Amino acid sequence: MSGFTGSFMLGAGLNLRLASQNDQELIFQLFMESRPWLAWADASSDFIRDLYEQQFRAMRAGVESVYPDHLDFIIENCGTAAGRIIVDLGYADWRISEIQVLKKARGIGIGSNVIKGLQAAAARGNMPLTLSTPIFGSTSFPLYQRLGFQVIREQMPMLHLAWFPPGHPAALLSNPAPQYG
Repeated sequence: MSGFTGSFMLGAGLNLRLASQNDQELIFQLFMESRPWLAWADASSDFIRDLYEQQFRAMRAGVESVYPDHLDFIIENCGTAAGRIIVDLGYADWRISEIQVLKKARGIGIGSNVIKGLQAAAARGNMPLTLSTPIFGSTSFPLYQRLGFQVIREQMPMLHLAWFPPGHPAALLSNPAPQYG
């Protein structure tokens, strides 16, 4: 019998491994890349860096308080760090609270393949996946639609989405998706 080694092979060269203290610079880089609007302030580079650091600390505190049992994974593509995903494995659903792919690794299917891997794992336990995405300024909504996520609630400024495995009682509900993005 083998135990959990701290990583999951997803196939196609993708792997999720638990984030470590050594990953903090990568995690901060991903945070900055996913929030370019913070750098739009007309201010010194030191101020911009301080702003990112303050927002990063606030985001980390929020994740810790809302999802105290979350798992923080580094996404590796062929052994090289390519992104990060935070998942809370709840009793009613698995919540993707954050997914980020490095700019240089975008556009080749890493994010969608990671989500497909989570969908396959969640389906084995008949667990829905949930996540939220901004209504405006995000290009990810069409991707989530293609992956089978449905809008379950619109609460400005966010869309709350869910994917239900085949046969799940909620999957039988008809919910036409509004057009965004």
